[in-house]
Amino acid sequence: MGSIWGFFVRTAATAVALWVTIQLIAGISITTPAQPFYANGEYDTILVFLGVAAIIVLLNTTVKPILKLIGLPLTILTLGLFLLVINAGIFLLAEWISNLLGLGLHITDFWSAVWGALIITVVNWILGPVTGLLGGRRG
Repeated sequence: MGSIWGFFVRTAATAVALWVTIQLIAGISITTPAQPFYANGEYDTILVFLGVAAIIVLLNTTVKPILKLIGLPLTILTLGLFLLVINAGIFLLAEWISNLLGLGLHITDFWSAVWGALIITVVNWILGPVTGLLGGRRG
């Protein structure tokens, strides 16, 4: 799924996973900006979700493999539990970048980030067969 279409499919699936996460975890929220992004601001919530999801997908594609390689000894030592810390770190980094871009992702504490990253991972895993079918389509 290395194509642009695959990126869009993964971004849409991650946006859905982010929406589910915000519904389930009280310490994670998204706020829309005061100035509308597009037209009268009617679609700003969707655009913010897609923007934050795109940041998460880009970080998972670029930064996460490096962190997994660096953290491999700790991952082995903790029988894989350190991957939760890496996922939470990626989620917190996504919050920082999204706030720099004015997208408004807010995570209150580290444990909210851990649970949020876990829920995003599970929802993306559940949506995996659908994203695999849509992302693998050529045309």
